Amino acid sequence: LIGELLPRHLEIIEKINAQFEAELKAKGVAADTIKDMAIYTGDAVRMAYLATYGGSHVNGVAELHSQLLKDVTLKNFSDVYPDKFTNVTNGVTPRRFVRLANPRLSDLITEGLGTDKWVADLELLKGLEPLAKDDEFVKKFAAVKKANKHAFVGFAKDHYGIDIDENTLFNTMVKRLHEYKRQSLKILAVISTYADIKSGKVKAEDITPRTVFFGAKAAPGYYLAKMTIELINNVSRVISSDPAVKGKLAVHMLPNYNVEMAQNLIPATELDEQISQAGKEASGTGNMKFALNGALTVGTLDGANVEIRERVGAENFFLFGMTVDEVEKKYAEGYNPASYYEADPRLKQAIDLVADGTFSNGDRNAYSPLVADWLTKDWFMTLADFSAYMGIQSEIEALYADELEWNRKAVLNVANSGYFSSDRSMEDYLERIWHTAPLA
Repeated sequence: LIGELLPRHLEIIEKINAQFEAELKAKGVAADTIKDMAIYTGDAVRMAYLATYGGSHVNGVAELHSQLLKDVTLKNFSDVYPDKFTNVTNGVTPRRFVRLANPRLSDLITEGLGTDKWVADLELLKGLEPLAKDDEFVKKFAAVKKANKHAFVGFAKDHYGIDIDENTLFNTMVKRLHEYKRQSLKILAVISTYADIKSGKVKAEDITPRTVFFGAKAAPGYYLAKMTIELINNVSRVISSDPAVKGKLAVHMLPNYNVEMAQNLIPATELDEQISQAGKEASGTGNMKFALNGALTVGTLDGANVEIRERVGAENFFLFGMTVDEVEKKYAEGYNPASYYEADPRLKQAIDLVADGTFSNGDRNAYSPLVADWLTKDWFMTLADFSAYMGIQSEIEALYADELEWNRKAVLNVANSGYFSSDRSMEDYLERIWHTAPLA
């Protein structure tokens, strides 16, 4: 196709490839390895290989991602050109995603630090750490979160006509709809909880009232992603019309998730979901925005979750699920998702409810492609991590019952998230990759 549409480009690529192969031979690289590293194979142009050879530096956007590039994705290149590879962890701008989006928290941070210079030097947030031991400051922090929740209830009602109970745990999962990000894991957990409440397995007094927010868009041709969005909407419809769970569980698929929605939802969120399969998320910046705004995170050891957990403290992060090495081992051994379905009654019941038409007006075929994928393929191992995910949710609810302790941990998340400023990311690029000084 390139040869037909861009023949001169292909000629240049062929010359680059010849130069590259000659360079590798001169370095003593084995013939089989040179073949594996080819930029142009005769049938395809490997654009990532072209970029890696042509670029002066290659970086991932979180430590784990960068390590996977070196160890797996571009291992041959890393072996030959080790000095090309580095890491620059992503960041988010504190001007938009704290100062502008969360003025109440911004004012409290300035009050606590005694300065507003943190807006341009986010590492100053570290000064909040001692205040996590100050009950009065923590109570002020909790009041800010409650005010943000109240404001979001009004925003959602005004913009979308959604009624939300602000006296519930605000639990958010917003990101591109993709199988590896595992919105399916979250919605299956919601369905399991719904089934437990309906059946009476969980006593009313033991239930932590929860409102689950999803926000996602799917690629136009991504069939299973679109089907997952449809399922979430239908679970929302069924739950919202069932008096048995009123005040205990609610689900909302927020329409057209965008920056305006993010600026209103993120400050109001108490629990953030970052539950991608380990090794699949390059970085994620949503997790940074949520931590900066005082949400606790439930997540896997994936993307920037690894660094967030290191900085905010393992005791202030809800970790679950397989590691990258465990995932790779399971792939190698042969993964059978149906075995998890048969072994876990909660998981089986949740999938059966999707299959039997409970969320599709009795139509048993509506979600058959999704159910079949879960039970026969499940490439991103949603079913394998389901039990661990349900277990960590119990820990989350136990902590949420202690309002002061929950908010103390939330303050520590804010205090230790200064590293995730886009200002620091740019400084890293200046130093490690661009080798130039800032303009001012």
